[in-house]
Amino acid sequence: MQEKKLGVKYKDDLVGHRAIADHVRMLSFSIADGVLPSNEGRGYVARRILRRAARFGHCMGREEPFLSSLVGTVVELMSDVFPELIEKQTHIEKVIEAEEIGFNETLDRGLEQFGNVVKDLSKKTISGKEAFKLYDTFGFPVDLTVQMAREKGLSVDIEGFEKAMGEQRTKARSEGKFNLDVSHKEWTTVTKGDDSEFLGYNDLSYESTIRRFHCTNDTVLMVLDKTPFYGEQGGQVGDTGSLTGDGFTIRVTNTVMDGDSHIHVGEYAEGDSINGETVTAQVDNVRRVNIKKNHTATHLLHKTLKIVLGDHVQQAGSFVHPEYLRFDLTHYQKITPEELRKIEVIINNEILKNNVINITVQDYDSAKRDGAEAIFEEKYGDEVRVITIGEFSKELCGGTHVGQTGEIGFFKVTEESALSSGVRRIVAVTGPGAVDYTVSGFESLEAIKGLLKCSVEEVVQRVETLVSQRKKLEKELKKQRFSTGDDQLVTVVQSAQSVDGKNVAIARVEADDMDHLKSLGDQLRSLLKSGVGVIGAVLDGKPSIAFVVTDDLVKTGIKATDFVKRVGKELGGGGGGKPHLATAGGKDPKRLDGALKAAKKLITANL
Repeated sequence: MQEKKLGVKYKDDLVGHRAIADHVRMLSFSIADGVLPSNEGRGYVARRILRRAARFGHCMGREEPFLSSLVGTVVELMSDVFPELIEKQTHIEKVIEAEEIGFNETLDRGLEQFGNVVKDLSKKTISGKEAFKLYDTFGFPVDLTVQMAREKGLSVDIEGFEKAMGEQRTKARSEGKFNLDVSHKEWTTVTKGDDSEFLGYNDLSYESTIRRFHCTNDTVLMVLDKTPFYGEQGGQVGDTGSLTGDGFTIRVTNTVMDGDSHIHVGEYAEGDSINGETVTAQVDNVRRVNIKKNHTATHLLHKTLKIVLGDHVQQAGSFVHPEYLRFDLTHYQKITPEELRKIEVIINNEILKNNVINITVQDYDSAKRDGAEAIFEEKYGDEVRVITIGEFSKELCGGTHVGQTGEIGFFKVTEESALSSGVRRIVAVTGPGAVDYTVSGFESLEAIKGLLKCSVEEVVQRVETLVSQRKKLEKELKKQRFSTGDDQLVTVVQSAQSVDGKNVAIARVEADDMDHLKSLGDQLRSLLKSGVGVIGAVLDGKPSIAFVVTDDLVKTGIKATDFVKRVGKELGGGGGGKPHLATAGGKDPKRLDGALKAAKKLITANL
C-alpha cells in the first residue's frame, strides 16, 4: 500500500517506509484512545510524530496528504487486538487528514523562511532566536529545523530555543484555571473521621459535622463529614450556597476537589469565627437546578452531534455552568447554520418527549457492554453512574441531572467557533437562559424592523440591499480618494533625481491604507515613464513602503521585489510583491525615514 501511495519502492528507501509505517500505527492507536494533535503534552508528541511521517513522504516526492489513506491497513492488521480501531477509523482518518493538510501549508511557509535564514547565516549555527521565530511565527517544528539544518551541515542553538520558548510560556501564563493549593495549609481539626461523603444527588440541605477548616484573611475553607455540595469536576462547576453554625454563616462561593475531599470555599457573611462542631450545609437550589438543565443538555448535544455530523465526533472537553454550557468536539470544518438548526431541532424534540432520566450504578465493564459512552479524559472507578435518556443517549457521568428532559425547557445554540485545529466549540443556553436569549433576539429584530419600516419577512432582504449599497458607495469613495493622489505625486516626480539616465523618486506621502498606497504607486509608475519610485506612509500607526519599477526596467532584470525585501529589514519587518510593485511594512513608525534613505542608497548602488 505504501509503495503504491508514495511511488517509491520499499527497497529504495527502507528507513522512510519503516518510519512512516511505525508513525501511522502509533497515531492510529493514540487517536483512537482520545489523543488529538496539539501544542501541549501528549498532543504535541502526536503532532511531532505526524509531521515527521509527512516529512518522510515529502522527501520521497509526495507533496499531497497521504497518511490518512494508510489507516485502513493499520485497522485491517491490528483490529483483532485493538477492536476500538474499527469504530474509530473514520475519526482517525479525519484527524490525520486535517492535521496533514495544515502541516503542508505550514511546511511551505516554513521552508521559504528557513531558506532565508540559511541564506543570511554568517556562521554554521542557526540561533535559538531564529529557530524560535520559525516555530512561533511560521509554525515550523524545531525538530524539522534541526533535521534540515543537519542536512546542510549546520547546527541549531537548542539551548537558546528552549530559553526563548520558556520566556514565551511565562508570558502566556498571565491567566489560568482556578487552582486551590491546599498542600501546605495549616488546617484546624474539629472532629476526626472520614470526610466528604456526597449526598447532593438527593439532598440539597444537610446537618453536617465539621472535620477541619482553614482561615486566611477573608477566605474560609471547610471540609465536612457529609455534604450536599458538588465539587467542581467532570466539567461541572462547583456548588455555591451557605454553611450556618453557632453564631456564624459562611457564604460558599465555590466547592472544589482535593483528591476525594470536597473543600467548601467561602467568606463570612455573619460572625468572624467558627464555633461548635456542626453546620447546616445549604446548596443554592436555583443555581443547582440550572446547572442540572445544562448538564443533561450536554448529553443530548453529544449524541445529536454524532447523528448530524458523524460518528467521528468525540467530546474534547465541556464546561457546565448555571448560565450556559460549553461543549468542545472533534470536527474538521465549520458547522454550518443548517447543521446547527438541525441540532437544535433534534435536541428540542427530545426535550419535548419529557423522557425520564434513568440513573443506575453498574460495574464499568457491563456498562460499556450495554453501550454507555465513556469520555476518554475522565477517570472511572470499578463502579460507575450510567445516565440513560430514553433510547436516545447513554453515558457514564458523575454529575447532577434533571429528572426528566422536559425540565430543560428549551435549548438554543448561541455560538459556534474554532478552538484549535480539528476542534470546534459550541456554546448553548437552556431553560430561562434560552428564553431570555430568544426574547432578546426578537426584541432586536423588532427594533430593526421599526428602523427599516418593513415587515419581519422583509428584514433580511432590506439589510442585504443596504449592505450592497454601502459597498458600492465605499467603492466609489475609494475611487475618488485614490484619484486625488495626482497632486502629491506631481511633487514627488518633480523632485526625482536621475541615476544613470533613470528617474529615481523617493518621498513620504499621505495614504489611508495599503490599497491607497498601492494605487499611488501605480500612478507614480505612469508618471515616472522610466525609473524607480519609492513612497512611504504611516498606516494605522505602522510604517509601510511601496516600491515601483517601470516596465522597461523590469525587462532588464530590475525588480521591485529585490529591493523591498532588503529595505523591509530596515523597517523591522518583511516585504514582497511583484516585479513591478512590491510593498514592505514594520511596526515602529520612527524607522520610516531611515528606511527611505536606505532605499535611496540601495537603488543608486544597483542602478
